[in-house]
Amino acid sequence: MKAITLKIVRKETVSGFFAKFGIIVVALVIFVTFSLLTNNFLTIDNVFNIFKQVAIVAIIAIGMTFVFLIGGMDLSAGSNVLLGAVVTGALITSGVMDAFPAMIVAIVLCAITGLINGFFIEVLHINSVIATLGSQLAIRGLALVIISNYNQWIWMNKDPLLKHINVGKVLGIPVIFIIVIALYLLAYIILTKTSYGKQVYAVGGNEKAAKLCGLNTVRIKVFCYCICGITAGIAGIIAACRLGMVNTNVGTGMEFDAVTAVVLGGASLKGGEANVFKTFTGAIIVGMIANFMTLYGVGPNYKSAVTGAFILLASIINRMTQNETV
Repeated sequence: MKAITLKIVRKETVSGFFAKFGIIVVALVIFVTFSLLTNNFLTIDNVFNIFKQVAIVAIIAIGMTFVFLIGGMDLSAGSNVLLGAVVTGALITSGVMDAFPAMIVAIVLCAITGLINGFFIEVLHINSVIATLGSQLAIRGLALVIISNYNQWIWMNKDPLLKHINVGKVLGIPVIFIIVIALYLLAYIILTKTSYGKQVYAVGGNEKAAKLCGLNTVRIKVFCYCICGITAGIAGIIAACRLGMVNTNVGTGMEFDAVTAVVLGGASLKGGEANVFKTFTGAIIVGMIANFMTLYGVGPNYKSAVTGAFILLASIINRMTQNETV
């Protein structure tokens, strides 16, 4: 009997360890493997380059984590990235606004698109995939209409603020990395230290019970989509800073990279379970894979296949560790 008890305890201890730290172990294994396979992977410059490359996806993934927590999905995030970049670039290039107020306008506009998503999903009860797929096309169409006035390219690499965000450093640390960490710390505080964050977990875990407790579940869930719009808008601004310009390809497919990061981070596909720091680790994994493929000379056409494979793999791991149907 004692032997059986010890086996059960050990099994639960191992499964508990992997539930908490499994994603970190995977990230370390990938990091060590890639370092051994390529000479240029394990360098300070390349590590910082990975952080800068993954910044856009990592920021989108913050908002996607909120949406996953309520059991939702937002396929319009990539289009919101384009919209945020286009609005920022258009306002700066046309001379209507300086860089900072232009960024605020872009973020507010993306927040509104998030609110509209939430309205369609939570008030009109349209399936989140269908609703955000429709808004994905509508938002991208709006962005393309704006950028068409600039011959499909908006150049803004001369703006000093955008240049500082892209190449600037504070105590040797890239500004983009500082922005990402600050946003993740803010998301962590919101989800763990505020009443709203606790309400998000409550609604995602058991919406009926949350309603019985008097929570306004519709308001809570709609605001999660608003947050996803905000983070996508910020990601769009970062993308514009990174490129020094905006074209029609900005944001394309990034919602799927963000979903990959969130799922790799162990977010429950049914809602109520997610961790922003695990999401960040998932985003780093996505970034390391993309960086390795570039250094190893793998063609960009394989990126979608690799991303899809990791989504399937993460879904299988979710099912095995959380005992839920994918």
